[in-house]
Amino acid sequence: MAYQNSPTIVSETPGTKHYCTCGESANKPYCDGSHSRLNTGKSPKMYEVTDSRRVAICDCGHTGKSPFCDGTHSTL
Repeated sequence: MAYQNSPTIVSETPGTKHYCTCGESANKPYCDGSHSRLNTGKSPKMYEVTDSRRVAICDCGHTGKSPFCDGTHSTL
């Protein structure tokens, strides 16, 4: 899997987002359907953003607060 050892920081606007959890998206942190094409066994994490804000999206695949980074990557 193409996971990284750091989060992806994005400035989000309100709306429904689908975040990549398989690590293979070419459009990280958003899902591009790679999980289906590559049969990763993972599904994107849907999240409703209600307010504009900066967020840290997990890109190590080990967070306990998906889709958000909880710092787990720093202990791997």
